[in-house]
Formats: sequence, C-alpha cells, structure tokens
Amino acid sequence: MDWNLKLVQTFVLVARHRSFSRAAEAALRSQPTISGQVAELEKQLGFKLFERSTRSVTLTREGARMMEAAE
Repeated sequence: MDWNLKLVQTFVLVARHRSFSRAAEAALRSQPTISGQVAELEKQLGFKLFERSTRSVTLTREGARMMEAAE
C-alpha cells in the first residue's frame, strides 16, 4: 500500500503528543483538520490507530505497529 505522507506525518504528531489538540498546535493546523486526517488514514488502512477518550489518546496495538513502521 502506498502511504500518503501527509496523513502519516499527522499520525506521528498525534502519537508523539498523545493529543489531537497539541498535535494541531505543533502543526499550526486546526484540531478538526488533524482529526479528519487521522480518520482518513484509519479508513484507508481499515483499522483504528488510537483509542480516544475525553482525557487521553493512546495507540491501539495496530497503531503501535504503525508507529514503529513510520519511524
């Protein structure tokens, strides 16, 4: 599968910051833009990358594997 580099970079930002809001601040983009890009990547891949709650963002098992591959 060909990865969209922009979507992967967004995923890595969220994974490193463990927050969609902080990733948006670091990328100088809006939080909805970041969320949308991650959702698009998850749709393309066919699995969730993050477990989301109102207080935290953690990688799923698949997300952790994706992070290893992205780094």
